[in-house]
Amino acid sequence: MRTIKHILVAVDLMEDSSFIAAYARLFAEKLNAKMTVVYATPPLSQYFGLYLPQDTIAKFHEESEQGAIRELKEFVEKHFEGLDVERRLANGHPQDVVLGVAREGDFDLIIIGTHSRKGVDRIMFGSVANSVVKQSDIPVLTVRPDM
Repeated sequence: MRTIKHILVAVDLMEDSSFIAAYARLFAEKLNAKMTVVYATPPLSQYFGLYLPQDTIAKFHEESEQGAIRELKEFVEKHFEGLDVERRLANGHPQDVVLGVAREGDFDLIIIGTHSRKGVDRIMFGSVANSVVKQSDIPVLTVRPDM
């Protein structure tokens, strides 16, 4: 069994991620582990095909990224005060960002939330957590918001 010294915590700032923070904090405190909190901003390619000037799309994307940086900083300060935490913001599809950051770093555990979508919602939106669980080379703890 591996020692858990560095935890990757994937958050969705568009949703309430406080339930993930509670588990991440518990694990980090009990295991004296460092944390990296990651948030994926939507890829710029999602705006292609819209009938908007490219400079408008670029400006919107830049402003949304600046807002995400601010929100991620506030999230970490609110939930992880006093802990060893690094913030990471990356552009791309959430599962690709989480898996990419996990492969780049020396992580021992990923903590990620799941929304337990079913039926058409799951087909339409997929499952970031499910993709991470299936493709990760390290253990993944998934946490449902109603737990």
